[in-house]
Amino acid sequence: MTRLMEDVYRQYKSLMFSLAYRMLGSVAEAEDIVQETFLALTQSDIDDIQHIKSYLCKAVTNRCLDTMKSARWKREQYVGEWLPEPLADDATGSDPLQSVLMEESVSYGLLVLLETLSPDERVVYVLRTALGYEYSTIAEILNKSEAACRKLLSRAQQKLNGAGLQVEVQPERSKRLVEQLISAISHADSQALVQLLSEDAVLISDGGGKTRAALHPIFSDQRIVAFLTGIWRKWEDARVDLQIRSINGQPGLIVAVEGQPIRVISLVLNPHEDRIERIYFVVNPEKLTHFSPKA
Repeated sequence: MTRLMEDVYRQYKSLMFSLAYRMLGSVAEAEDIVQETFLALTQSDIDDIQHIKSYLCKAVTNRCLDTMKSARWKREQYVGEWLPEPLADDATGSDPLQSVLMEESVSYGLLVLLETLSPDERVVYVLRTALGYEYSTIAEILNKSEAACRKLLSRAQQKLNGAGLQVEVQPERSKRLVEQLISAISHADSQALVQLLSEDAVLISDGGGKTRAALHPIFSDQRIVAFLTGIWRKWEDARVDLQIRSINGQPGLIVAVEGQPIRVISLVLNPHEDRIERIYFVVNPEKLTHFSPKA
């Protein structure tokens, strides 16, 4: 790799990863696409590329579109519920794949909602809201008209707004509720848990068939309380360590056994009151490889 190519790689690696991660909700797939994109770049004459950032964004976007269009079949074969791969952003190192969200946070709740969009809707939404691209640039990347891109963004926003969930990053509010959740679970305090949950709360687990997890969403505060108090007995026997960590820009919870993360828990808060609307349990070990115990 030439010195110029190394400079380009260092300058744009974080941006490309951030873009691919938002589009795919997968750290592993985003990393692969970044590597494939730069590998392809090494086989081109970089001096002939006038706008390297736009070139790379278009290349990453096209690869993400291909991946998203083939992902539907994979998701249909997936065991249980599929959730995006969470990303810890409280790392102190210099690895951009661990710290990329520190400056540009995307909440885990938003990542989940982005799964409801079509590939084209998701691409336009990410390019417009995350990168602030003009419609003319987005239209060029997607080979669509500006009017078509505006319509795609409008449809995407309608779908996201229609979900009625609070997906903005709210660190202080989230930390307070996570602390209360830990206290209520560790004391098996059913009454406190009920007070923390919205009446129509939902808990979703993603085990991917790799480990035990609820195959279907758990609805209502009472059923979620029964589930949480039940698993605490197992956690207590296993002497688990509960760690509050910054996950996708806001506090979440890591469950670790002997220093090994076995579960990452992210919350979506009720937009109208200090209660929890959604609880996401990522248990699939393949989606936890980027997590390590906090010293």
